[in-house]
Amino acid sequence: MVAGCDKGSRPSQSAGPDQITQTLFKNLMAATVSNDYDAFIAHCTDSMKATLTKPMLEIVSQEIEVRAKMGYDAQYLGDLNQVGYKVHLWRLRFKYGGDDILAKLTVVNGKAGGFLLR
Repeated sequence: MVAGCDKGSRPSQSAGPDQITQTLFKNLMAATVSNDYDAFIAHCTDSMKATLTKPMLEIVSQEIEVRAKMGYDAQYLGDLNQVGYKVHLWRLRFKYGGDDILAKLTVVNGKAGGFLLR
């Protein structure tokens, strides 16, 4: 029995995200790794465009560029309901080793309303 589960409950297997969410994630990751601000904001809501600056993307890009270009696997972990939004989660595991990164993507009307790499 899994701790915290009712008798008879089983951990659920996470289904993958819908195609729009998966494509959005791949596009945002590619733009982040290549530090392409214009490509990144092309997939964002107006609110996110107003918040994200070029220097902000550059900082994140510099932090992961070398590791990501050596290769990584993105494993979809599932989604959460937070503050009225569905937040999608991926684990980024880098080929060279080192720490994994948790990616969080909030999709609003087919656009990124939030994207965080931790």
